[in-house]
Amino acid sequence: MKFIPFLPSLAFACPMFVEFFPDPIDVRDDEGEFLEIRLDDFSADSLFVAFEAKPALSFAYPAGSRFVLVHDSLHCPDIPNVSCGSLGSLSMPNSRETTWKLWAGACSDSIVLPKPKAGYAFQRVRETDEWAFSRGTPGTADSDYEAGFDDCGLSGIKAEHGEGEWALSGWLSGCDSSTLFVESLNLAKLGGWRHDTLAVTGAFKLRLRGDAVWARLRLPRDEAPSNDSLDTLLLQRGKSPLVISEIHHCPTEPEPEWIEIYNGSRYALPLSRVVFLDRSGYLSDSIRPYENVLVTRDTLALRTAIGFGDVRILQANFGYLGNTGGSVLLAVDSSVVDSVGWDKNTAKCPAGFNPRTKLVENTPGFLGYASQSSFSDKPFTYTLTSRVVRRRGEVLRVRVESEFAVSLKLLDSARREVWSFAVPPASNSWWIVPVADKLSVGVGYVSLSVGDYASVVGIVVRH
Repeated sequence: MKFIPFLPSLAFACPMFVEFFPDPIDVRDDEGEFLEIRLDDFSADSLFVAFEAKPALSFAYPAGSRFVLVHDSLHCPDIPNVSCGSLGSLSMPNSRETTWKLWAGACSDSIVLPKPKAGYAFQRVRETDEWAFSRGTPGTADSDYEAGFDDCGLSGIKAEHGEGEWALSGWLSGCDSSTLFVESLNLAKLGGWRHDTLAVTGAFKLRLRGDAVWARLRLPRDEAPSNDSLDTLLLQRGKSPLVISEIHHCPTEPEPEWIEIYNGSRYALPLSRVVFLDRSGYLSDSIRPYENVLVTRDTLALRTAIGFGDVRILQANFGYLGNTGGSVLLAVDSSVVDSVGWDKNTAKCPAGFNPRTKLVENTPGFLGYASQSSFSDKPFTYTLTSRVVRRRGEVLRVRVESEFAVSLKLLDSARREVWSFAVPPASNSWWIVPVADKLSVGVGYVSLSVGDYASVVGIVVRH
């Protein structure tokens, strides 16, 4: 890297290459490729970028602290103080080392970029000629490698569980004081997110009520936002809303082995942070309130085996569970929240079992015992005007109280759906169920559900 001689009347840093992403794997190269130039406080009329012997790209000197070159302006980072330019038709080779040069005014920077690795960006190590593989951070500083920029971050975060609460502690790095924004959600209670704003100097300690808490901490955004925030689920083993609700460790061929996970809270939780420890990578999507999902190595084979579509099935390569004995650890953010073990006496093959009762069970997609867990709180309450209805002169009304939309259905004697209605959240109203128009004399059923949590009550229809 070359700098102009020191001039007593001027004080500035030259622009330099800091990051390249030549070989993305999740998108096409022309969508994911970028290179980033750090500008600092330098100023000139123009900036030029040359790749090997190809004609140089020229730009009016950009405003801001960083300049990102992309193929399409749609992929320009929407970040304050960051400018973008076009790579045009220039494509970065992904199988060999390359040479790059930039110059602006009397400053220049020449580098040799090593052979890329698919899916990884190159990050410059300080102001040296060394490059490290890293995650892509277009338009922002990487605090692990760069220096000389404003960076106030969260460090040393530690969580400890006490009697009905979590203590979350840590300290500030790169600054003496800042404003800390805290959001917390007690997963076992109603009331939604709690918001707090704290003035923090050095170390800090927060107390968050609840055995299962979703916590989000955030500092004001700076040039290196990767350490500005924390988003974590604080779940105590044995008191977690996420549990293993059924395991089939030796089903009849060709049905594959499967594990059922249940969310007993009122809130959707991110499965992207859930893993079977030492067995599989993280799952995807989220799990809705009072929902359970099946996890298996072969989703098509399991769908075929169970024979119905009203259950979510996710894929994970968790290995073989073991016919005569084994264990599964369910973890969130690397912390174990539920564990299940079995031996040859737990359940006789080919039967599955419920880890809560240790009893034989084969109810994929149904809650069974999990809905009665101590953590779960019913997502709705309801009242019927009567369970005996005459077809003439009487109307059946149902009052539903819930913060969620509730599916209200009328079923005939064979439990086939003959009418349905979506009760809006927080309605607290009486709703007419058209029994006279939809049911014959005899037995019928009223069904109410949120997610996979359902309550069915029988009614009698008379003349």
